[in-house]
Amino acid sequence: MQPAYSRLYLWYVVGVLTLASTFSIIDRQILNVMIGPIKRDLGGISDFQVSLIMGFAFTFLYSILSYPAGRIADRYNRCNLMAAGIASWSLLTMVCGMVHQYSHLFLARMGVGVGEATLGPAANSALADYFDAARLPLAIGIVSAAPFIGQGLANIAGGPLIDYLESTPNYVLPLFGELFSWQMVFIVVGAPGLLIALAVVFLREPARSGKIIEADASVPFRDVWRFVVQRKGFFTLLFGGYLCLATQGWSLFSWLVEYYVRNHEWTRTEIGLVYGSIAMLVGIAGSVLGGLWAGILIARKVRDATLRIVLGGTLVLLPTATVLTIVPEPWVGVALLVPVTFCMAMPPGLIMATLQAIAPNELRGQMVAFYLIAVNFLSYTFAPSLPALMSDYLFASELALGKSISILAVVNYSIAAVCLYFALKYYREALKEADQWNQASSF
Repeated sequence: MQPAYSRLYLWYVVGVLTLASTFSIIDRQILNVMIGPIKRDLGGISDFQVSLIMGFAFTFLYSILSYPAGRIADRYNRCNLMAAGIASWSLLTMVCGMVHQYSHLFLARMGVGVGEATLGPAANSALADYFDAARLPLAIGIVSAAPFIGQGLANIAGGPLIDYLESTPNYVLPLFGELFSWQMVFIVVGAPGLLIALAVVFLREPARSGKIIEADASVPFRDVWRFVVQRKGFFTLLFGGYLCLATQGWSLFSWLVEYYVRNHEWTRTEIGLVYGSIAMLVGIAGSVLGGLWAGILIARKVRDATLRIVLGGTLVLLPTATVLTIVPEPWVGVALLVPVTFCMAMPPGLIMATLQAIAPNELRGQMVAFYLIAVNFLSYTFAPSLPALMSDYLFASELALGKSISILAVVNYSIAAVCLYFALKYYREALKEADQWNQASSF
C-alpha cells in the first residue's frame, strides 16, 4: 500500500532528488571542461593520467561502497543516508579545488566517490515506495535526467567560467594561497551541495511496501546472491547491454568538449554553450518522455516496456553516434547530437524502474548497488581512458579522438542491441515471479 502523500509533496521529493542527482553529476563531470588547464598546471600530465582522475579515481571507492550503501538503504532511514552522502561529496569536491599535486587531486576524487555511492541505492529505493508501478518510470525518469542536466550545466557554466577565470589573475584564498582557474571552479560547484543535503534531511522517509520478510530483519548476503543467481540469464544480458551503453555514453561525455576544441578549433565557451544546451534540454526530454512512455505502456499491460524502449533507442544510436565524431562539418555533428542525446537519456531511468519492478523491497537498494558495481564501475573507470588510449597508442595523435569514439560506438552499440534483445524473454519471466511474491506478501 502506497503512503498517503499529496501529489504536490511527491513531486517536491522528485525535485529535490533531481537537484541532488544533478549536482552529483556536475561535481564529477565539471573536470571534463577543464582538461587543458589541469594538464598545464599539474606539470603537463598526459591524457591518460587525466582519464584516471576522471574515471578510476572516482569509481574505485564509489563501487566498493555501493553495496554497503545498498544494504543500509534497505534497512535504515534512506533520507539521512542520502543527506550524509551529499554533504560528504560536496565538501570533497571543494577539496579538489584546494590541492596542488596530481596525487592529491587523485585522492580527493576518490573521496568524492565515497559520498556519491549513497545516492543511487537510497534514492531509487525510496522512489519505489513513494510511487506506484505505473507512475514510477516517470518519477525515476525525471530524477534520471540529472546526468544530462548536470552535463548541460557543467558545460554551459563551466566552459565560459573557465575561459573567464583563465583571462583573469589567479585568486588567493587565506590558508590555501594562490588558486588556479580550475581550482576555483571546483570550489564554486561544490558549495551548493551543502544546501541540498540540508533539504534532503527534512524529507519524510516513506513507508516500505512490497516486503516479503519482517521489517526489522536483514537479508543475508547468501540470500541476496541466490536471488541474483536464480536470474543469472536476465542479469547477465541486462548488465552486459547496459555496460556497453554506459561505456559509450561516458566516453562521449568525457571527451566531446576536448574533441571540438582540438579538431574544430572551437573555444570551450562555444562548445560548452552549444553542447550544454543540447545535453540539458534534449536530455531532459529523452529521460522524461522515456519514463512517461514506459508508464503509459505499463498501464496498458505492456509489462516489458522499459526494456523495449531502451532496445529501440539503442538501434537508433548505432548509426547516429558512429557518424557523430567523424563528420568533417562541426555543425552536422551538433545536429546529430540531438537524436544521440535523446536516445542516450532514456536508459538510465528505465534501468532503475526495471530493477525495482523485479525485486522485493528489502533487496531494492542492493539491486541498484549490484548494477552500480557491475556496470558503473567498469564503464566509468574505463570509458574516459579508452578514447585516450586509442588516440595515444593506436593512432599516436591527439587529433584522433573522433575516430576513437566512433570505433567504440560501433562496438558498444552492436553488443548492447544483441544483449537487450535476448534479455526481453528473461525480463518477462522475472516480472511473473515478482507478481507471485507480491501477491503472497503480507508485509
